[in-house]
Amino acid sequence: MRRTLASQPQCQYLPWLPQSSSYMLQKRFEAMASPSIFLSEVQFQCCICQDVFTEPVSIPCGHSFCFTCIMSHWDTSANVSCPKCQTAFDGRPELCENSFAKEMSEQIRARRHNGVLPTAGSVIRCDVCVGKQTKALKSCLMCLTSYCESHLEPHLRVATLKIHKLIEPVPMLEKRMCNKHQRLLELFCRSDRRCVCVLCTETDHRCHDTVPVERESQERKNQVKTMEAGVQQMIQDRLQKVEEIKHSVELSKENSKRDLEESGIVFSTLFHAMKKCQLELEERIQRKQAAAEQRAERLISELQQEISELQRRRSELEQLLHTEDHLHLLQRFPALSSPPVKSCSDIIVYADTCLGSVRRAVASIEQQLQSELKKLSFTEYEGMQRYAADVRLDPRTANSWLILSEDGRRVQDGDVEQKVADVPERFDTAPCVLALTGFATGRHYWEVDVGDKTSWDLGVARESVARKGVVTLSPDDGYWAVCLRGGREYRACAEQAQLLYLSQRPQVIGLFLDYEEGTVSFYDAVAKSLMYSFTQFNFTEAVFPFFNPDISDSGSNKSPLIIRPISAILNDLINDEDMTI
Repeated sequence: MRRTLASQPQCQYLPWLPQSSSYMLQKRFEAMASPSIFLSEVQFQCCICQDVFTEPVSIPCGHSFCFTCIMSHWDTSANVSCPKCQTAFDGRPELCENSFAKEMSEQIRARRHNGVLPTAGSVIRCDVCVGKQTKALKSCLMCLTSYCESHLEPHLRVATLKIHKLIEPVPMLEKRMCNKHQRLLELFCRSDRRCVCVLCTETDHRCHDTVPVERESQERKNQVKTMEAGVQQMIQDRLQKVEEIKHSVELSKENSKRDLEESGIVFSTLFHAMKKCQLELEERIQRKQAAAEQRAERLISELQQEISELQRRRSELEQLLHTEDHLHLLQRFPALSSPPVKSCSDIIVYADTCLGSVRRAVASIEQQLQSELKKLSFTEYEGMQRYAADVRLDPRTANSWLILSEDGRRVQDGDVEQKVADVPERFDTAPCVLALTGFATGRHYWEVDVGDKTSWDLGVARESVARKGVVTLSPDDGYWAVCLRGGREYRACAEQAQLLYLSQRPQVIGLFLDYEEGTVSFYDAVAKSLMYSFTQFNFTEAVFPFFNPDISDSGSNKSPLIIRPISAILNDLINDEDMTI
């Protein structure tokens, strides 16, 4: 059939209200905390570890668990469900911190530690001291007890106690015991990703890959070190980017200041030119009016003289009419019969207008405006060349009738359908092809040599445009393009196709994309003049340079579309700057 042209996964939102649940739980606690009712610690125990919550989190069904417990449970389970009510979830749901349960759990642990609430940076007290507790110096992992300097002395003296492992003071040593076997958590099960005791390796974790916690900790430290280096590099990258942005803002301020000054000069020049033109026009109109008045006065004077002469002649004719002297009448009649003055019908009287002068004055202003516009367009075009992008064609998207060069810079109609795979990315009907790389941010400029082609389409297209069937070029369909038809009709494919009136036929088309501004502009790269701009569009996905060389039309449109390399664009820019200097 011949051709015709005409992401990331979503985040699941769970509409449950943990704050409301926490509020109801708090109200329930207040009711139960009355003098006649005692709040049981069981209500704040995790059903997985059977201990008071540590970092409690709630899941959508309303039940709470320790963060580590629920994550470990899901890591070892075939499906994601609530361990308490067996409610199944489609993927791991969002976890919400249960602040009320966390506060109550900390109070319970505080009561267990003689009323001392362990917080970040808090002092760990000796568990042996009676009365006033002294600051702990070490914690023993074998005794699961924290000791002050005096009570630590036996561990430094007695041989059987010297083998105990002492560490810096830590709170909640009971969390280092296995809840099931009441043995020290000395091993780490890599299969289940949790700490276990020696007896666990003989029961629930039999034949699992277990290692001492020290070894696993060291490996994790290595990972932490790598992660820390990565985070540090990310920090440095962002600090550098912050400096770049600040520098960009400063440059933008300077550019804006310069643009304001230049725009002031441009408009001041234009206003001065318009004012001068207006004054000259007023002077010209006044001179013309004065000349008309002088001519009118001269004509009136001449006519008044003729009227006086005619009145004198009429009087003499009236006398001859009543005379009885026949000889005198015959003698005077020849002189009186010839017209004494010319006919007044030859005198043309009209009210003069100055529309021609006004038109010529406006045309002069328009010419100056066009001259300034050309200068601004030239400067703007040079600025866009600095964003030159390396654009190459993607063979996966090319219609099977198209032929692409090996370097991905040329495309033309092949007259013969190529044998290529019908992948989803490929245009199957329209003779189109997209670029290999799209743009989702920033500014980008590229040039396409169209030569003497009589038909083509150029522009950008959304990544999600339909590749199968007839293609309709419009922004609503995901295309921002300009096309040529019949060798002379240039049109912008907007909501309603707009005919473009160009002073000359472009040989090289320059395309500029400003993603954030939502602008796609087309230039005659040789004349450095603007052809058309799509403005104020909100791009929501990547857009790709779009090309359609159209069918060869019996050879009259056989030549290819050629993407110019960056080096050629930058060389043109350097040459233009040298000529300006």
